[in-house]
Amino acid sequence: MKTKISAAAAGLLACAAPVFSADDARPNIVFILVDDLGISDIGAFGASFYETPNIDKLIARGMRFTNAYTPVAICAPARASAMTGKHPLKLGMWNHYHHMPDNSITVANRLKDAGYATWHVGKWHCGSPANKTLPHDVGFDVNIAGWEAWAPASYFWPYKKNRNRPIEKVPTRSRVPGLEEGGREGEYLTDRLTDEALRLIDKHDTSTPFFLNLWHFAVHTPHQAKPEKIEKYRQKAKRLAGMNEEYFYDAKGTRYFENPAMDDRCAIYAAMIESVDESVGRVVAALKKKGVYENTLIIFYSDNGPLTNWLIKTPYRGGKNSTYQGGIRMPASLTWEAKIKPGAENHSEINIYDLPHTMLAAAGTAFPANHGGDGLSLLPLALGTQEKLPARTFTWYFPSTRMHWGQYASAAMKDEDNWKYQMLFNGDGDELYNLNIDPRESNNLIKKYPEKAAQMEQKLRDELNRYYAGMPKPDEIYIENVERRLRGEPAVRVQDKNY
Repeated sequence: MKTKISAAAAGLLACAAPVFSADDARPNIVFILVDDLGISDIGAFGASFYETPNIDKLIARGMRFTNAYTPVAICAPARASAMTGKHPLKLGMWNHYHHMPDNSITVANRLKDAGYATWHVGKWHCGSPANKTLPHDVGFDVNIAGWEAWAPASYFWPYKKNRNRPIEKVPTRSRVPGLEEGGREGEYLTDRLTDEALRLIDKHDTSTPFFLNLWHFAVHTPHQAKPEKIEKYRQKAKRLAGMNEEYFYDAKGTRYFENPAMDDRCAIYAAMIESVDESVGRVVAALKKKGVYENTLIIFYSDNGPLTNWLIKTPYRGGKNSTYQGGIRMPASLTWEAKIKPGAENHSEINIYDLPHTMLAAAGTAFPANHGGDGLSLLPLALGTQEKLPARTFTWYFPSTRMHWGQYASAAMKDEDNWKYQMLFNGDGDELYNLNIDPRESNNLIKKYPEKAAQMEQKLRDELNRYYAGMPKPDEIYIENVERRLRGEPAVRVQDKNY
């Protein structure tokens, strides 16, 4: 992925290299990734219906990032990017059934080489046994539940729809291997993953640092939660029933709730979020009990935006899978009690592929010089030695349609000046937004600024052409239009089809 940056960025690129002396105690690293969590789904980023006191407290003890992005609004490629520090286009990935290349070097590989104990706990969904890219293939000493699966069959033990079905008969996409044994009736998956993580922390010899990659399945479907928590939010919704309903309309006329109390299913979603919040609280408590909390870098992030067909999705347009802001803007924070000033906030535009470079810099190491990564270390921001990252161009590509989540087959580019170009592959007209004044992407300026639009279209087309030959094909009905657009020709109108 070609990223154009200013000369000022050259020094920052060096920050991906070690930043601490040999006398500094290397930190433990905990990377908490939540699945399908929207930017407005936690209190620290504006949620009022959902309750996340532990996450909010964690974020308050470190740096909150207000302009965090993911390079694609779907699980697998975003996760591969979070492991390799590369844009998904460079990895040949854009959809949930794509896997990282078999020669991938991950942050876990590098941390293991640097003497870290490396543990993966939870959802993986960015590799496969066929191309040897499961956690234990790419640098993790321990792998608990990491597999091809993008969601469990059930959030309750034994994590299968049919509890008597042998694990080998459970579809690959729904397996959580290793957790069927040793469970108990009523056990909830988010709790079990936390239990496993805490056991690893408790047993660890503190003479060496560890890397815990705690990637929850929650809050991905199936939406299931503990009954008592669901009831709590049902009652809360009833108390709020008199609130005025507010809606947000996207440019295609779809209406979304801004008040999550309006749909009972949000009570289930809220209950799932609360269980994730409890997990974060338990992890922090375990680190403190072990005496290692102060020297542990804790990263909190989501892989992509939330569902939008019945859940709250404000303040942005679109959601999961969408190249609009609602699909690609993420809640994000770094906490490191010994190094990062509490209550810090940064407005730099960051991306999920910055995280591996950040972790390696904290550990005093880096990717090989020929790695070809796309990220920058965020440590200069978090440590207060740099006020802002240089402006960068971000690119998105998702040639598939999910109308129920506000996504139409498209690519998008946001430039250094915060203008965003949407290239539609269904024959609809393209769109141009100035995110500085229109973060909801509600005012298409393409006719008002034709020169800016032409410039950004060309830049986006050049970027996509650089990688298209090595990418999996678009959904079948869009192949011709994608290739027409990449040649600079207009798309023909096709009937959108959900995939």
